Amino acid sequence: MGLLSQFSSKAELHRRETVKRFDDFILSYVSKIELGDAVSQDDLSVTLIARAPDSAVTDAVRRHANRFVDLGIELRVIFASIEPASVFADFVEMAGMYNGQNCLDASLRWAKNPALLDAHEQLVLGLDHCWSGDIMRRAADVRFSLDLFEKNGAEAVELGRSAFHGLWSASTNIPKSRFRNVTPARAGEPVVIEIEGIREQLLEHAFESSCATRH
Repeated sequence: MGLLSQFSSKAELHRRETVKRFDDFILSYVSKIELGDAVSQDDLSVTLIARAPDSAVTDAVRRHANRFVDLGIELRVIFASIEPASVFADFVEMAGMYNGQNCLDASLRWAKNPALLDAHEQLVLGLDHCWSGDIMRRAADVRFSLDLFEKNGAEAVELGRSAFHGLWSASTNIPKSRFRNVTPARAGEPVVIEIEGIREQLLEHAFESSCATRH
């Protein structure tokens, strides 16, 4: 069953309403798994292609991360952009619940090549839930109204899984220097901290201390 949203391409949905729609969609999938209706390991797989860490679909997925972990659901994500850094750091912390902070390459990749940005945003939940959005190249304020939710859509899911695997292969691992101030989700694992820019911060602090001493 497919549902194509009927809102105008010029209309801006309130972010809370947008996330709520994703919440309902994700909960439909989670309820199926909780009822024991998973038919294979593939049904315990969630893949996400998103324009940025602060997109509405990313926010919704992050809100349900703990339930995914509890149910043994695997999550893999491809971002076209890994900015803003603060929101990306929150997502990295969440992703560490799956494979540990030292194995984030198994969960996250970056579609850094501009040639990949014609891919559509996409969320595939198991074997029969699939959402498709606009292409990642298009800015958020000029996006079209493609907003297709599929339940019991095995054909859409299969196409979505193929698209994800192709984009995953073409995307790159995210440099460890971009994992900023992330606290490990699992106890006993090391904290990953970005060291870029620390030298400048130390020099600035030393200069300020010197000025304060003179006065």
